[in-house]
Amino acid sequence: MPRGGYTLLRTPDAQTGSKTVKSRFPFVLLHAALFFGALSAATTIGAFVPGIIRARIWAGLPFGLALIALVTWSAAIIGQERDFEIALAVSVLVATAVVRASLRPWSWMGAQLFAGVALASLAYLLYAASITYAVASDPVYLIASTLLLLLELAALALSVSYLFEIVDTLSRTSEPAHPVDSAYLPKVAIQVPAYNEPLEVVGETLKALAELDYPDLIVQVVDNNTPDREIWGALKAQCEQLGPRFQFMHLENWPGFKAGALNEATRRLPDEIEIIGVVDSDYVVKPDWLRSVVGHFADPKVAFVQTPQNYRDWTDDQYLRGLYFSYEYFFEITMPCRAHRNAIIFAGTMGLIRRSALEEIGGWNPDVVTEDAEASLRILARGHAGVYVPRAYGQGLMPLSFDGLKKQRFRWALGGVQILRLHWRRLLQPGHGERLTVAQRIHYLLGNVQWFGDVLMFCFTLLLLATALSTAMHHQLPIRRLTGVALGLPIAFLATGLLRAVWAMKLKTRCTWRDAIAGLQVWFALSWVVTLACLRGLVRFHTAFLRTPKFKEGEASVIKAFRAAQMETLLAATGIAAALVMLVRAPSVPTIALAVLLLFQAAIYANATWAGAAAEGIHLTPLRRAYRNSAQSTGARPGLGSETLAVPVAAGLAALAVMLLISMAAPPPGPEPATPAPAEQPAPAAHPSPSASPSASPSASSSPSATPSASPSASPSPSGSPKR
Repeated sequence: MPRGGYTLLRTPDAQTGSKTVKSRFPFVLLHAALFFGALSAATTIGAFVPGIIRARIWAGLPFGLALIALVTWSAAIIGQERDFEIALAVSVLVATAVVRASLRPWSWMGAQLFAGVALASLAYLLYAASITYAVASDPVYLIASTLLLLLELAALALSVSYLFEIVDTLSRTSEPAHPVDSAYLPKVAIQVPAYNEPLEVVGETLKALAELDYPDLIVQVVDNNTPDREIWGALKAQCEQLGPRFQFMHLENWPGFKAGALNEATRRLPDEIEIIGVVDSDYVVKPDWLRSVVGHFADPKVAFVQTPQNYRDWTDDQYLRGLYFSYEYFFEITMPCRAHRNAIIFAGTMGLIRRSALEEIGGWNPDVVTEDAEASLRILARGHAGVYVPRAYGQGLMPLSFDGLKKQRFRWALGGVQILRLHWRRLLQPGHGERLTVAQRIHYLLGNVQWFGDVLMFCFTLLLLATALSTAMHHQLPIRRLTGVALGLPIAFLATGLLRAVWAMKLKTRCTWRDAIAGLQVWFALSWVVTLACLRGLVRFHTAFLRTPKFKEGEASVIKAFRAAQMETLLAATGIAAALVMLVRAPSVPTIALAVLLLFQAAIYANATWAGAAAEGIHLTPLRRAYRNSAQSTGARPGLGSETLAVPVAAGLAALAVMLLISMAAPPPGPEPATPAPAEQPAPAAHPSPSASPSASPSASSSPSATPSASPSASPSPSGSPKR
């Protein structure tokens, strides 16, 4: 082979030139993917230098050029193809300049990080496509490999979207603020929806609302279908004691869940009420909340104002600290990014909304379980604006059981799928978006699509399990494989993506590395329940919620923890067993690499076992004990039966069995293009994102993203979006 392997690309002869160029094309793409991947990893690590991610161009440009020069010099030594490495370096500079010119508020380092990851993702996809369609014409192989390529495309697209949020939030050199008119003091009503809440919890909320420093205010306490008269009677008595500012209403057998109850409460408001606020029944708000934010409504374009949801009583427990920072990600990373393009969501509690705008869209939609986020999309489509104020003015309580957390996340993810099903034409089809801008459409589309990162992760897990079992039986799946040095790409993408997620969380929330990693663990622990919510949401619009297992009195905590994460524990155990069986039956370098990816997938689901056990170990103070069984903590909602959510594992196992049968019966594909090393490996796995919500989530998401590339969502987010 000529020096560097690419001389033939430049000097083909007349007879064999086109064939040689075609055969060498995958090498060029692989070389480019490795170069861009190495550069994105170097830029990720370089961004950890304090202040460099937001540095002005006079500091960021030389630093970025130094990283490019270092990677180019190293690649030239290894690949011995200096001219080609220089060409790749120039392409990075051009792409960075284009990104920087398109997004002027970004720093140079932020633009370089985004450009490097985008180029690496594009080069990888082109390489994967080139070896997919250059190997064989067997229809089973082509169909399976095409589906794999589509999964990788979706995973990488989500990964880039997570990275965009990080860079857009962390690298901006300027943050324009919406003006506040402190003299504007319209009449406000604060609505407190409650269902079966203990007075020890909601009483603190009402006392804090009584201390609000605002002249024209009423507080509506809306009890929605609480069956026990003693519970809602005590709440009514509490409101009477707090004075005429508080109005209590109990709705019996009322349809529409929280949305239906709030619609009725709004209908009963006096006509002079202009602004409506929503506060959940476990929140303690600060006295200056209304005076600090209501002045944004002096701008007639503003329809809603959202402040971050925040939490209390979490610092003494590692699990609760991780949960807290997993929530924080959405409001520290995702929401500021969306605010730059007037694309925030109305997240419910700690938000204010203009009454006329709410009535203009017909109120809250009781058919959508995340009615607040869905309403904000319809409001923005009417041409209104939303304002995000990145300061917390209240603190609530987080779910204290893993089951309650799973049901909360199930509802958020299900709501994201419902929004997609209800508004996909508005988000995708030209002429259907009313007054939504392109940026608003993209943010709302991706914010809800990011929930499917966990579905992708589950698909890759099934593929890895099928490959492991097939390898253990000395069969070969009829699907495209990665070979040689290409094996390093999914691992590199995965490692740098996780690193960026943890780094972004640490940088914005100022938490420790351990707390940031714990937040990542919480995202991972919720991957399976988000997958369930997405699949059920696709099957039917209305669905039962995930129900809390009925624990026996005095049951051991370890049994409760296992029950809370029994499906995730089964998935983790299956992955570990498959990896071990494969290593014993077919030991080799490729199977070791496959086992590493499979063990990582197993670790994703094993985090649910950790979360279930950690939640059982929380020290129960009197307040926590009262809150642990409340509807806010367990995720219970009025009017739902005890139906348990069906687990769609049978379909996955059936697909796994079919793939194994095909691998035994189908003829092996033709030889693939050789790469610098003989090892063979199936395509990469995936890991979940924050869903939009912190996911919230991100999402998301939300939520870190799916491989081969990895970035945080949220859900955070989230993505997804946080709803109470």
